[in-house]
Amino acid sequence: MNRIFAATKTLSQYMYWISGVALACLMLLTVSDVVLRIFNRPITGVYDLTMMLGGVIIGLAIPLSTWKGSHVYMGFFIEAVPPNWRKAVLPVTHGLGIFLFLLLGWRLMMYGIRLYQQGEVSLTIHIPLYPVVFSVGISCLLSSLVVLEQLLAVFGKEEKA
Repeated sequence: MNRIFAATKTLSQYMYWISGVALACLMLLTVSDVVLRIFNRPITGVYDLTMMLGGVIIGLAIPLSTWKGSHVYMGFFIEAVPPNWRKAVLPVTHGLGIFLFLLLGWRLMMYGIRLYQQGEVSLTIHIPLYPVVFSVGISCLLSSLVVLEQLLAVFGKEEKA
């Protein structure tokens, strides 16, 4: 199990780096578009690219953000629960998280297949949409493994990789 979680963390880190590169590209694209608009030469398809890069940025950052706990955390709820109840509440919340990420990942993969089969592309520059949907779906499935690792850590059966 530790090897699976170590591989999950490594893959999460790679996805996070891809997310960072996509963010840098989005910033460069936006600045370039603004500058070029001054000269009445906007970049064609900037809206399509912004939409797709935004999906990549947010989607691929989920697993490592979950791993590090750097996302929005509802700590006030957990801290409001008496300490002896936390052992019962944490597995429930982690279980719900696993279920949510599995459901999201599965439905995004099904949606990506449908987009691929129908040949859906972006409106302006006609880039296929399914790779972005697949990447976010894979990210959600990977996040379910991250939350599973956290759930096992609650029970003290696994150490963080």
